Amino acid sequence: MAKVLVVDDEPSLRDMLEDILSIAGYKVITACDGKDALLKVFLEKPDIVLLDCSMPEMDGYEVITHLRKEPKFMNLPIIMLTASEGESAEIKGFTSGTDDYMTKPFKAPILLARIKNMLERKKLSVDSNPLTSLAGNSSIRTEAEKRLNLGQHFALLYIDISNFKSYNDKYGFQNGDEVIKFTADCLLSCVKNEGLDNDFIGHIGGDDFIVITSLDTAENIASAFIREFDLGIPGFYTEIDKSNGYVISYDRQNNAKKFPLMSVSVAIISTKVSNITHFAEIAKRAAELKTLAKRNEKSSYVFERRK
Repeated sequence: MAKVLVVDDEPSLRDMLEDILSIAGYKVITACDGKDALLKVFLEKPDIVLLDCSMPEMDGYEVITHLRKEPKFMNLPIIMLTASEGESAEIKGFTSGTDDYMTKPFKAPILLARIKNMLERKKLSVDSNPLTSLAGNSSIRTEAEKRLNLGQHFALLYIDISNFKSYNDKYGFQNGDEVIKFTADCLLSCVKNEGLDNDFIGHIGGDDFIVITSLDTAENIASAFIREFDLGIPGFYTEIDKSNGYVISYDRQNNAKKFPLMSVSVAIISTKVSNITHFAEIAKRAAELKTLAKRNEKSSYVFERRK
């Protein structure tokens, strides 16, 4: 249950908003002025704030200024509520740091829609990988479990870059980050061209990625992704390493060793083949198949075919 802080010096408006939000399923906290609002934010840690801009002593603009100075509240979603109309009022609100702006009187369905959208964007931004902006672990699990609960059969592609550590060790983390972003771009391109509109792409972390798609498009996506990755990855190496086909780096025992150029391993899990009903089963089976796929020094995919 998301927690909403309503800040307004008019008791009747506070009560009305509390009723609307409570009926919609939100937990509601109220504050009667700016100082009370700051106290409630620190004590209650709301998920979103509805903030009146015109209040005595400390108005909404001052409240936002104080909150945006605090690192923990820099990204707290705030919707400013105001009776003022016109461009200058909106500009002042956005300049102060508000995320959205609504003029009184407003329609309840529109307010609820904006709150819902803002909370969903906040969830995605918090969970998303900072390097690729792709959905992270929490969103991956939520998406998979949603489809499982709906009884939908789907394929999950678990993607891993082989020999990424040796590349990182020799070329440095900045170049390694570029490889990760390149891999994400390859996935986005291939899913767009070969997949469906409701396909899902996630970044578990490091060099591990997830794609959730249909059973019919999974192999096409895997094949296209491997082609695009293999075509572009040599460009991340020096001419000497590219010509040699390997880099000299160190293994976990600190022994110098030749490591092949990077490749990708793709494990494709089918919920229909395995009769999977829980996300944990997908993760376990994906790890097993990924190990099998990584035995090949070249990029490859393994499709689960057991019945």
